[in-house]
Amino acid sequence: MPTRDTNWPAGTPNWVDCCFDDVKKAGDFYAKLFGWDVQEGPAEMGGYALCFKHGRSAAAITPRMAPEVPTAWSTFFASDDVDATAEAVRAAGGSVIAEPMGVAGAGRMAFFTDAEGAAFGAWQGGEHHGFGIFNESGSVGWNDLMTRDLEGAKAFYGKVFGFSYDEMGADYVTCKRASDGEVVAGIHLAGHLPDEVPANWLTHFVVADRDSSVAIVEELDGEVLMSFDTPFGPEATIRGPEGEVFNVISYTAKAEEEAEHDRDAE
Repeated sequence: MPTRDTNWPAGTPNWVDCCFDDVKKAGDFYAKLFGWDVQEGPAEMGGYALCFKHGRSAAAITPRMAPEVPTAWSTFFASDDVDATAEAVRAAGGSVIAEPMGVAGAGRMAFFTDAEGAAFGAWQGGEHHGFGIFNESGSVGWNDLMTRDLEGAKAFYGKVFGFSYDEMGADYVTCKRASDGEVVAGIHLAGHLPDEVPANWLTHFVVADRDSSVAIVEELDGEVLMSFDTPFGPEATIRGPEGEVFNVISYTAKAEEEAEHDRDAE
């Protein structure tokens, strides 16, 4: 089982969370879909609930703090210095939505939008390192930026995190971590995005079986937007209880081998 007990290398997606009006309903949905144990944190954390898989942190759900905050899974990237990351975001043409702040000893965070408006965060681990489990059924396996401006996105994240890129075709690149060249995320030219949908980081959760997970989503009154096959395994795009969109993927044997290689490299 792939796990981690230390901070992630800078530039690696190291956490996801999502805010809801009805945290209890959302917690029930994801507990049934992914087998999460949802545990609400202390009062000073404002209802921020950690979601555990096999006793290890997989994600979090939280009450909506303001009406204008959308319900969407947010991707955070590891940072050794969140304040420096915030300055890099500004210099690259992005915006700082939440200034760097400490979080009750757990770590330090900030939240941004990139030059195109896609939201993302940075997490500097303290007592909470980020993902304690990954690439395992019921945990995050991948994060893709869906953008209308591929070259602009490459330039922005190259400046902020030092990413270099491998071209995987005309409309997709993988992002390589500055410290060691390991592939940690992807950027997809998504011309199919509806006009009203902003550029966004799309979270992919690993499941044991795509079709069984789709059936659970339908039983729970979620919405399956589409199901499709990829070289990495069967995948589906899901709309959750308050409109949040995410993907589920069931890795093929080959993808599992590649994921195992990535785990060993962390």
